[in-house]
Amino acid sequence: MENLTERYGNWALVTGSSSGIGSEFARLLAAEGFNLVVAARRQHRLDELANQLTATYGIEVRSVSVDLTSPDHLDVISKATSDIEIGLTVLNAGAATPGAFLKQPLDDRTRNIRLNIVAPVELAYHYGEEMARREAGGIIFVASMVGFTGSPYMASYAAAKSYILNFGQALGEELKVNNVDVLVLSPGATRTAMAEHDDVDMGGLPMPWMDAETVARIGLASIGKKPSVITGKRNKLMVFMMTRLMPRRMSYKMFGQMMKRSMVEHLT
Repeated sequence: MENLTERYGNWALVTGSSSGIGSEFARLLAAEGFNLVVAARRQHRLDELANQLTATYGIEVRSVSVDLTSPDHLDVISKATSDIEIGLTVLNAGAATPGAFLKQPLDDRTRNIRLNIVAPVELAYHYGEEMARREAGGIIFVASMVGFTGSPYMASYAAAKSYILNFGQALGEELKVNNVDVLVLSPGATRTAMAEHDDVDMGGLPMPWMDAETVARIGLASIGKKPSVITGKRNKLMVFMMTRLMPRRMSYKMFGQMMKRSMVEHLT
């Protein structure tokens, strides 16, 4: 991995950094010498992470407790970073709630859309504008493998990640003229807290599972080199098969059958 601070500066922002892929991004960036702004809802988890990274790497860490579904989330984060230049932004925060669409409250669905689409778009606009003005910077969007195909029983999540996939790649093309790198990182099944659901056995899905550190490491190794990356050879092969070799209807059906087998009886 090249020295990213030489390209992007001394400060990075990571959303959803209290656990999973986000916390691994934070650890890897700290090891690279970045000072960090870590943003998530759970203040105590952020403080624990900040203390660990400060003690281990001697960097400065600002922890920002924020609900990214709230209307004022951008104000909260922008105020916390008003006196520094964020050179690299990792827009990782997201949530999936597997289950039949009509058996989940509509408020939950719209809140997830704000988290998975609205928040990263607004943060990309705010920090992307600053980066374009400086003609330097990088943005990593964390999408998902299901964004390439869609998935029954994860319909709104898959659609949101499809938006991020297409938005991020198009934005990257726009911002080339401003010397701003944009990467869309699309993990497959990853061992994180988000994969743990009381009513769905995500571990039973017949997919290769990756650890969060490996996923984050692939993202940092790819920024500035590729517009989009799928983590893992088997995941890349699966996406190729579902998007190039199968009719779209068949890929929906396949994902739907896998999800349905993993769900408890009362949801199906």
